[in-house]
Order: sequence, then C-alpha cells, then structure tokens
Amino acid sequence: MIITFATQKGGTGKTTLAIAFANYISAISERNINVFDFDYQKSFYQKWKEDEELDLPKLYDVETIGEEVEQPFSDFETILDLKDNDDINLFDLAGTLDAKYSDLLIYSDFIIIPFEYSDVSAKSTLVFVNFLGILESQSERIFIRSKYDKGYKYLNQEGMDAEIKKYGTLIKSPVFKRNCLQTIDTRKLTYEQKYAVKNSFNEIITCINENLDTNI
Repeated sequence: MIITFATQKGGTGKTTLAIAFANYISAISERNINVFDFDYQKSFYQKWKEDEELDLPKLYDVETIGEEVEQPFSDFETILDLKDNDDINLFDLAGTLDAKYSDLLIYSDFIIIPFEYSDVSAKSTLVFVNFLGILESQSERIFIRSKYDKGYKYLNQEGMDAEIKKYGTLIKSPVFKRNCLQTIDTRKLTYEQKYAVKNSFNEIITCINENLDTNI
C-alpha cells in the first residue's frame, strides 16, 4: 500500500501531518510502516534522526533519496512491490511539482492533500489537482483542511469545498490550528496531539479501508 502526502504549496503543514499520521497508524495497526522522505528539505528525516536522542522506541524507519537520483522509480517493479505488499509505505513529497516523482503520483493508492483556505493555497491546490489529471493519476485523492481556525470565517470555503469535491474525498473534520502540533516528534503522539488529529485521521482510515476493502 502506498500513501503519499503531497501538495503544490509549501507551508500547509504537510510534513507535520505526515509525521502525525505515521505515529497514529503505528499505534492502531499491526502492519509494518515504512516512511520515505522525498521532500527537498528532508524535514521528516531530520526530525526522525534528532529523535534518536529520545529515550523512546522507534516506531518506523525513514529513508531518503539523494537529489542526484533523477528517476527514483526507473525500475517499475520497485513501485509495484511497494503498492502490492501489506506494508504501509508512506511518502512525504516536496511542496512543488517535480516530474521525477510522477510515477509515485500515478501509482500511489492514496494521495493525501493538505490545504488551507487562503487564496494562494486554494489556487495551488487546484493547480496540483490539474497536474494529477495531466499525469492521468488513478490514485484516490483525499483532501484535508490544515491549520483550520474555527474562529475565523473563510469567505471562499463554500466555493472551494464544492470545487474540491469534484476531484476526490474532502475530509469533514479539519485539523485545527493548535500549538501542540508544532512540537511533534516521530516517537509518539501526546494526548493533546492525538486529540487534535484523531477525527480527521479516523475519517481517512475509513476511506482507505472502504476503497481497498481492507483493514489498516
């Protein structure tokens, strides 16, 4: 199974959500979890390395690839093996469009796309969706509202939601803007962090289980 966190706009909390999701899945699933950090900043991997100093067990391994690798999936069997095995293979992609990851975007089982209701994020999200269409990606697309401020009235929310629903599943529960998520590590979720993401992640898990007729 391949689950990819990706978007065209940086700053939407993509890597934070990817870490939280990997931690959350680790606590509820018996499957092996493999994480691949393909973001240029390598934030997931660097955090994972920093957390080696914590006196807590490792939940999963995180791998990276060098920037000199032009086509990470030139061997098509590699991506098929990741797709077909029982492991949960979670990818964190760069917040930009890069053709070198096109095979991953085409063959992922699910692409989780965090977005905000700012004009820049809204436009970038639709550009990214259009890019997936050009690639003829067959991945199921799951959209998740990130850094949502429940005390703010987003004037473009209704129109944005209606547009996004044309291209995939829009998770009903947003991930609210919470300070606790700024201190996340790769070894655990605190009670506050789990509370911040559990409704959204449970919806995502239900969507995955129903689409693949499986049980994470």
